[in-house]
Amino acid sequence: MKAKRVAQTTVEESGPGVGEQTEALLAMCGVKPGDGLVLVVQREGQLLGAGVVRLLAPDAEIVALVTEPNHRHRGVGRLLIREMARRARIAGCSRLRVHLPRSDDAPLSFFARLGFEDTHLAFDLRL
Repeated sequence: MKAKRVAQTTVEESGPGVGEQTEALLAMCGVKPGDGLVLVVQREGQLLGAGVVRLLAPDAEIVALVTEPNHRHRGVGRLLIREMARRARIAGCSRLRVHLPRSDDAPLSFFARLGFEDTHLAFDLRL
């Protein structure tokens, strides 16, 4: 089944007061607006999704990517990733990186479909 395109959406940088709805959506990922550049996808003033990216050349890092539950599988995440990649290129970054748990196949396949490669770079020691 092909994902539906989101009609007449905008991807915008969210300012210092990101708004309660955006903060709540990011909090679902354990992220605060100050953790990086906040991007939001809206349609007719309604928040559809948000993402946070750190732009630290040479690598940009996706800190969070979250879509409102009623708007999943409609291209919102893809729009956010596309805008993150565009901004990373402008900031002089040569790579856009995301750290994912290997136990959840859905995000792994989502990022793979968008061209991300599994580089097996991170090992973590839980303390």
